Parts: sequence; C-alpha cells; structure tokens
Amino acid sequence: MKTQKYNHITRVLVAVGLFSMVIPALGAQVPPGTALAEKQELVRNNGSEPSSLDPHKVESDVENNIISDLFEGLVSVSPTGEIEPRLAEKWENKDNTVWTFHLRPGVTWSDGTAITAQDIVWSWQRLVSPLTASPYASYPGNMHIVNGAEIAQGQKAPETLGVKAIDDATLEVTLTQPNAAFLAMLAHPSLVPLDKVLISRYGDKWTKPEHIVTSGPYKLSQWVVNERIVAERNPRYWDNAHTVINKVTYLPISSETADVNRYKAGEIDIVYTVPINQFAQLKKTMGDQLDV
Repeated sequence: MKTQKYNHITRVLVAVGLFSMVIPALGAQVPPGTALAEKQELVRNNGSEPSSLDPHKVESDVENNIISDLFEGLVSVSPTGEIEPRLAEKWENKDNTVWTFHLRPGVTWSDGTAITAQDIVWSWQRLVSPLTASPYASYPGNMHIVNGAEIAQGQKAPETLGVKAIDDATLEVTLTQPNAAFLAMLAHPSLVPLDKVLISRYGDKWTKPEHIVTSGPYKLSQWVVNERIVAERNPRYWDNAHTVINKVTYLPISSETADVNRYKAGEIDIVYTVPINQFAQLKKTMGDQLDV
C-alpha cells in the first residue's frame, strides 16, 4: 500500500472541547467518565474521489481510508506494532510455515450471511489472478505463500495458491519458508475477504451501495460521485459494541485551502492535509487541534 504522512487538523466528537488525536472510525475504548457528544457523526475530507472501493483494484490512501472502515481482515496491527485478532479469533503454526487461523464464531457480512474460510480462499485467489490485474497481485508471493509468485506471473492457476479452507471456520496457509513479518503482512487491506456470490452477480458494480456487503464496522449507504461517500454503522459487525461513531461522511476536497476553511467553519471534523505555508500560523492558532 502506498502510504503518505500528512499533517491533520482533527475535531473529535466529545461533548466539550477539542482533541488532538485522530480517532479511528472503527472503534474506541472510551475512558470512563468521558462525556460524548449526543450526535456521533464524523465528516472528514478524503482528498479526492476514490477510483474504486474494490480492495483488489486500488492502492492509494484515498481508497484505503474508506476500505479500512468497510472491511476487515484476519488481523490488524496496533499503533504500537502489536498483532491484534480481528476476523480471526486465534491461530497457531507448525514450523512457521503452516499457519492455521480460526474465525470468530458467528462472524457475518453486513447482510447477516456467514463469512467463511472459503470466502478468504476465493478472495486471495482473485487477488493473485492475472485476470484481476490487481496492483497487489504480487503481495501473496512476497509473503512467501506457496505458488503466490508463480500465479501472479501467469505460470500457475490461482487454485494452486497455498491457502485452503479446512472447514467453514478454519483457514490453512502454507508458506515456502518462514517469514517473521507474515502476521503483520496479513493486515494489508488487499487481503480482506470479499463475497464471491456478490461479485459474480454484479461484476464491477458490486461496490455500489445497493449491492455491497461489508465485514467491518461500517456499511456503505451512499456514494454521490465527486460529492460525498457516506458509511453508516454496521450493527452486525462482531465488535459493534466498541464502535463509537454512527456515521462517517467522506468528502473529495482537493484544495488544501478550502479544506482548512471548511474546518474552521465547522463543516468538517478532519482535514486531509495542511498547506505548508500555513502550518506555523495554524499551529499557533489551532494548538492541539493540529496533529502531526
């Protein structure tokens, strides 16, 4: 994933005052005694219009900021570098080359249908297939998953990828060699499961709000091209109890000046970038609202 470091101005939805930390949309451990605002809705500038919301077809932060709120993978990496279980509740390995993951009991898509190990197998096969033309087709090979590199190069069939469903809730991944970074690499947004039935039925239109199903804390409710994307809380998300924000609106504002001005006017809660020539003044006037 192409990542960039930005300076952000952030307004957090607490009852009183402003806060300096960017709050992930997916959830939070709210400290006891914290008074939250009655209306938990976040408006953030996302920089530009996303080219797609298909995790296999994108590679920039513009898309992945939204995808990370809609979809979830087996694990995540905390800000301190710890591996955290997400769709996978636990895992074990043999000789650091054969990894077995156990999905959380009852984990579902946003429409209530079960997320299975077969969904993950199919999704990863789709990722590496040359027919998908994913910018991250080589990623499973870089992880040393069996046949990942050969499939991406068109030398073997996607079905030969070293991943299989032992049963609906158990996934086995086989590597060609031990990889110390394997678990951390699993957190990449291209490795989230996708719904085979949905994609087979709707093709490239599967990401439209009326079709898409998601596995993360939010579900897509509206997409007005070049105007806004709206995601609403997914009540079927396995960790919904820790979701704080009920609705997130993403705006495609490309002008840094307009971005900051709309923040000052109270129209957005998080800006995408801060103009370099305004940084010193904004730091002076905004204080802890500016997060570097």
